[in-house]
Amino acid sequence: MKFKLLLVLLFINAAAAFAQVDTINTKNLKLNIAALKEGRSSYAVYFEDSLGRRLSSAALWDRTISFSKDATGKKIYHFEWDWYQKDSLLAHVEATGELPSLKPISHYANYKKRGKFTYIFNGNVVTVPDSSKHTKKDSTFQVVMNPPAFEFPMDLEIFPLLPFKKVGQQFAIAFYEPGTPKSDYYSLTVTGKEDLQLNNSVKVSCWLLKINYGRGSYATFWIADKSREVLKMKEYFRGRYRLKVKLY
Repeated sequence: MKFKLLLVLLFINAAAAFAQVDTINTKNLKLNIAALKEGRSSYAVYFEDSLGRRLSSAALWDRTISFSKDATGKKIYHFEWDWYQKDSLLAHVEATGELPSLKPISHYANYKKRGKFTYIFNGNVVTVPDSSKHTKKDSTFQVVMNPPAFEFPMDLEIFPLLPFKKVGQQFAIAFYEPGTPKSDYYSLTVTGKEDLQLNNSVKVSCWLLKINYGRGSYATFWIADKSREVLKMKEYFRGRYRLKVKLY
């Protein structure tokens, strides 16, 4: 009887350990910031149907990370993202934030169809700077980020910094999409580890990370184990798939 009880307790403890969720935000410094490197990464972005048939021509995303110091000597990051479609610039995004926390400082975006948007972060409070207040909505806009969150547009740069250890790991990471009403936690699961075939002779060992966006939308990221970079992403939403593939 004691032996059976011991087995039950061991099973419960093992299940609890497996299901443990590691909460990550800009306050608790759990990311592997040493893996964040300066430089530019380019991605081909395109859509497929459920049968793998391409539905669009590929867009090109250029994403750049650089480091500097502010006037007080604090380390900051600079993030830039240019989105090209058929030789036309559809979007230009710039963001800055603190190191090593990745806590956002500023965000600027210029979308060809949606216009320009600027936000500043004072602690966990997000507002529109005075120089960019053109409407009543701009003047009254204020969001308190609870939880303290990372910039969602930087997901491709942030996911490789997660503390990967084993298949089955679960994370809850705080993200904020600038301009939206609130920040939130998103569920992540390390669903596997496999070799990603880059060409006929090169394979790269990758962690498979799945994120649940909600409302039936989700994505899987292939993150290189050694170089800590996203090599591929496959996202499902609105009945089709969007793929992002790193270019070399």
